[in-house]
Amino acid sequence: MGCGETLLLSVDGHVMCALASCPRPDAVSALLEDRETDHIVWLAGDSYTIRHPLQERLDDQLLSCGLDSYLMSLDGPPTSPGRYRVAMERGEWAWHQIDVEDGHGS
Repeated sequence: MGCGETLLLSVDGHVMCALASCPRPDAVSALLEDRETDHIVWLAGDSYTIRHPLQERLDDQLLSCGLDSYLMSLDGPPTSPGRYRVAMERGEWAWHQIDVEDGHGS
């Protein structure tokens, strides 16, 4: 959002933008509060969307995401449509379905 120079630490410990015209003054705090460390993948028929963990932003790891490469190499979806938490386990991608209402795995 371009708030770098206007970011402040609030008295309650949240990083906030002090610019009055900022469309989302709590954006940095919201990003920092995301504790997800795995990929979240939405499978829908022949398409998918990946929400990568924030740690992949470091050192441009996002640009060489192994999960994206894996999904692109498949002829079809690896499992049924839905929302999944996906992590590398014992050398393979493990798919754990997430209940959409509460965000917890099933």
